[in-house]
Amino acid sequence: MFRRILAVGDVHGHMDALRALWKKIEFDDKQDMLVFLGDYIDRGPAPVEVLRFVRAQVERHANVYALCGNHEAMMLGYIDAYGLGRTLRGHFDIWLMNGGKVTKKQLAALPAAESEELVSFVRERPLYHRVRHDGQRILFVHAGVHPTRKDQTAEDLLWIREPFLDHYRGSELVVVGHTPTQLIGGHDMERNTPLFLENNIIACDTGSFLPGGRISCVDVGRYLDLRSAGRTPTSAELAACYVQSA
Repeated sequence: MFRRILAVGDVHGHMDALRALWKKIEFDDKQDMLVFLGDYIDRGPAPVEVLRFVRAQVERHANVYALCGNHEAMMLGYIDAYGLGRTLRGHFDIWLMNGGKVTKKQLAALPAAESEELVSFVRERPLYHRVRHDGQRILFVHAGVHPTRKDQTAEDLLWIREPFLDHYRGSELVVVGHTPTQLIGGHDMERNTPLFLENNIIACDTGSFLPGGRISCVDVGRYLDLRSAGRTPTSAELAACYVQSA
């Protein structure tokens, strides 16, 4: 049993913030487990540095996992269609329109061997990770699950938003990134902390690329321990379940 079960929300190329957050986490591979929830690239200034960092943690630690996000999926679709050469227009340029230009430029500037290694690392990322904590099942996934479909698709796991957030009623705790908390339940750009939703969802994407946004790390195990007492945790108790980049 782990001391802490941690989940890190979307980074989007913000390496300085991720580095500061990692120091706060003080990860201990002998006692902790940590899942990066995807979307390491795009929008921010240092996507390649973030990929290098995340890959290093996965390789260094037995209990660190990194999932695929929809931005990584868009990147792979583009590269498979066009490569990293000159910019071409077509179906997969949706990646470039969603912040992929900086990522593409930085990957193309690397020695071919390194860019291929980073792309291969992304290809190997799973779409989800499951664990148990005191009998409670926990699903880590980038976007969510379809609330009425038994067999989930990759598109569900990578892209779903409102149908999951509004209608999920499962017994499994689902820990996600993808949708910034600023956009859940109405637009509120000051809502830059994780959300612990009543329908068994923890939303960890706190808008790293938005004004006032941050990268967050949630201690899922601590939250479940609080909830197991049979009462609703207080706002102060919930605030103690996460740390954030400045």
